[in-house]
Amino acid sequence: MNMKWVLAGLLFPLALQADDTEIQQAIEEGRQAYQAGELSRAAAQFDYAATLIRQQQAGELGARFPEPLPGWQADSVDTQAGSAAFFGGGINASRHYNKSGASLDITITKDSPLLQTMAVLFSNPSMAAMGGYKVKRIRGHTAMVKEEGDNRELQMLIANTTLLQLSGRGMSEAEFSAYAEAVDIEALTGF
Repeated sequence: MNMKWVLAGLLFPLALQADDTEIQQAIEEGRQAYQAGELSRAAAQFDYAATLIRQQQAGELGARFPEPLPGWQADSVDTQAGSAAFFGGGINASRHYNKSGASLDITITKDSPLLQTMAVLFSNPSMAAMGGYKVKRIRGHTAMVKEEGDNRELQMLIANTTLLQLSGRGMSEAEFSAYAEAVDIEALTGF
């Protein structure tokens, strides 16, 4: 396996999803290298396979974003999958929405070790309140919401594995709430 492609899979955002054959090939090459005592090569192949799997997850995560509300437009979804050695691990996807002077960014982060830090805020509503957040429920999940003028921010930790963030500017509270409700929260826990 060419080391350039291994590094590309570890360092750069998802360009194309790997098919199962490529993943199985990397796993098989890693197994063979391990059995031959080539531990560095085995580790590199298993890391490569894990990165390909995270890229598949990132593609699936990208499909979880809501369609634009009437009158709104949306950019394509941007996804990234990082190994534990880079980007803190985990997978990330984001999408930008806009409508004549208003904008919204939705970001979903899954399986990142950095989410443990966020769990502390969600387990202690007093800390969130000190940060200027109000706590509310959306579809049975605790969300922290902050409003300053027409700027709105929402953070929701789902099943301690997924962080949903919305950041809106120049939009109404009703539009912001509609986008928060439109995210398929249950689907985020299912993969």
